[in-house]
Amino acid sequence: MKWGTVIFNNFLAKIVSLILAALTWFYVFDLINSDPFLQKKESVEDVFSRYKFIVKEVPVNPVFTGKAREGYRINFEGVKIEPSKIAIFGPEEAIAGVKELRTDKINLGEYTKNTNLRLGFDSDTSFLKIKSNAVAVYLPVEVIKPENGRTS
Repeated sequence: MKWGTVIFNNFLAKIVSLILAALTWFYVFDLINSDPFLQKKESVEDVFSRYKFIVKEVPVNPVFTGKAREGYRINFEGVKIEPSKIAIFGPEEAIAGVKELRTDKINLGEYTKNTNLRLGFDSDTSFLKIKSNAVAVYLPVEVIKPENGRTS
């Protein structure tokens, strides 16, 4: 096969493809370098001078799902959370709306005896700097005695 045939066969299509590839490259290069949404590299001092950062203490509340198994009940008055309040740190605008921290979900149907759990926090709080990343939750579970006095 001759090189001349390879090069000049469909020559016009090859030239058009090369021009389109070059134009696409310049277009993408321009988009990348002129994107107004790209973040500037800022120093820590720039960030801290722009925002007012505060520390706020908020209560921790457990999140329950489901219901206790048949023959058991959860004594909600006896639920204990340690620590019951957590200090959070961040920009004042972000922290102002935070009234509480919620734990990961506790499925009540999984427990048939008193249980100590170590839980993290619900994912919507990931933007905050939290002093502790987990809490201990004591979940008291009681056996329900039948009304006629017999156990099943």
